[in-house]
Amino acid sequence: MRIVFMGTPEFAVPALRALTDAGHEIICVVTQPDRPRGRGYKLASPPVKVEAERLGLPVVQPARVSDPEFVEGFAEMAPDVAVLAAFGQKISAELLSVPRHGFINIHPSLLPKYRGAAPIERAMINGDQVTGVTIMYMDEGWDTGDIGIWQDMPIPSDADRGWLECALAELGGELIVKFLRLIECGEAPRVPQDHSAATYARKLSSDEFEIDWRKSAREIGNLIRALSPAPGARTSFAGQSVRILRAHEIAPVLVGDGEAGETVCSGYPGMLTIGPEGELIVFCGLNGCELMALDVVHPAGKRQMPAADFARGRRISHGDRFGSGMC
Repeated sequence: MRIVFMGTPEFAVPALRALTDAGHEIICVVTQPDRPRGRGYKLASPPVKVEAERLGLPVVQPARVSDPEFVEGFAEMAPDVAVLAAFGQKISAELLSVPRHGFINIHPSLLPKYRGAAPIERAMINGDQVTGVTIMYMDEGWDTGDIGIWQDMPIPSDADRGWLECALAELGGELIVKFLRLIECGEAPRVPQDHSAATYARKLSSDEFEIDWRKSAREIGNLIRALSPAPGARTSFAGQSVRILRAHEIAPVLVGDGEAGETVCSGYPGMLTIGPEGELIVFCGLNGCELMALDVVHPAGKRQMPAADFARGRRISHGDRFGSGMC
């Protein structure tokens, strides 16, 4: 098939690679313009551009795909199909009408659940145990088009967003190759979404990165995993921002035997203590009766480090506290 591929971040790279390996003709790769990144704010190419250039594929980077010159050039390419994966721009009706097989999108959720910009993060924050990838026909809405094929994927309890995104990206590459084969054979399914069951995964706002230690250990753990490795769930210590990259829930202390045991609530949300092996422990939950052991943290201006090293370096002792969570 003659394909125009449209994508931008690392999530889209496995699909581009899979389509190329499957022998499809990628007549053009469309991605977002280079943008300043890093501490020096130097221009950096999006991952899809880097991969396309490695594969020797032509690349265009329009500021807006709705611009008349891009629309005209797209029509002149006359692709059989356009494949999207996290491209990041709205596709107009004029563009949608050009490919004879339309636009096909790789979406990292089981539609109609989690339409929108942050399906992976929202699934993890909500504590979902299963997610997946949907291959869908695009229309003028946001992730509202008919469903082609899909496959679910369990979310391991210790997975962070970085791992899950990579796994879903690889699955998306496999599914798009399978779906284009079905299109070529005239056997591709097309099922309308149940719009009444739709949920929307809006982009996370910066205030959602802040950990509220009054929440349960499970909720906090979900947030930490959903934001790791970047941008990282945030808290503060002595006025310094600290990102928590990895942590795990630990059992609270009990007194008594069996069912008669009672939880010892000797802390308050955000209070810190040091465990018997030097581990940094945070009290959380509305009453401070739940515990989380921190594994990896990233203090502002420093490299990420084991939480125990951070505790030793800052001389943290029992009764110190993190921000966001009052007694």
